[in-house]
Amino acid sequence: MPGPLNGKKVDLSTYSYEQVAATMNERAERLERFWAATITTVWYIGREGEDEVDQLDGDLHIVQPDKIALSLRKIGVDGAALGANERFYWYMELLADDPIAMIGTHAKADPDRLAGLGVPVHPLDLLLLLGFSSVPAEPMNPEQPLRLSPMGSHIVLSAPARWGIVEYKLDPDTLEPVRVEIRRDLKLPPVLTADMLDGTVPFDDRINRELPDVRIPLRVLIDVPELDARVQIRFEGAQSSKRRPDERAFDLGDSLSRHGVRLKRDLDVMHARPVERP
Repeated sequence: MPGPLNGKKVDLSTYSYEQVAATMNERAERLERFWAATITTVWYIGREGEDEVDQLDGDLHIVQPDKIALSLRKIGVDGAALGANERFYWYMELLADDPIAMIGTHAKADPDRLAGLGVPVHPLDLLLLLGFSSVPAEPMNPEQPLRLSPMGSHIVLSAPARWGIVEYKLDPDTLEPVRVEIRRDLKLPPVLTADMLDGTVPFDDRINRELPDVRIPLRVLIDVPELDARVQIRFEGAQSSKRRPDERAFDLGDSLSRHGVRLKRDLDVMHARPVERP
């Protein structure tokens, strides 16, 4: 498929939705199981209105379509852990004297329940921001299955998100996302934006070495306008093997025990008070 030459406008007529979706879904299938060491940098506004920045290291485990776990450590000390599996999503604050886990079920997740966590999308839609997920085989809008970016240099594909719409801005040569936006409505500004930075690096598939190489962005920069915050995730040693990702990372009970968390807040019950885990 031809792409832009020296900044010239892409000829959208040379692309079909079916071809673009098939290429994206082939890549998503290769990245179904994903692990990487991470360096996460967070820029945010502090309690006194000052600019703050934190840098944390950790591990990211993914098994698509509904398992994700990210650990965050600061100077070797567990700071937080977030994750989801087929039924639950959770966020654990681990630095307090009494660590606490906030837990909800996907069946009852809604924007009001997630607002307290500063998450403006369904927990599983956080996977969409990495550009690894599959897209529907049929276009969301048959009358305009694909469109060009405002400058005409990239292809834009829209697909349903759980609470809105996800838009992928694609490199016309590789059809890999360079930008992902999640909106509640096409007429509204994005609630989350992710930019893929610093080019791409190889993904080490240690299970299917005979398959063609697949590449991932070195860094993903996520903008959270509602919180006036940005989150950058840098991947190191991204791979899939028999041991990584670790399925235990998606076991909520195991994670609670491993981190010594006894207090839980049930996000399915609005304004619930923490209760001690027996």
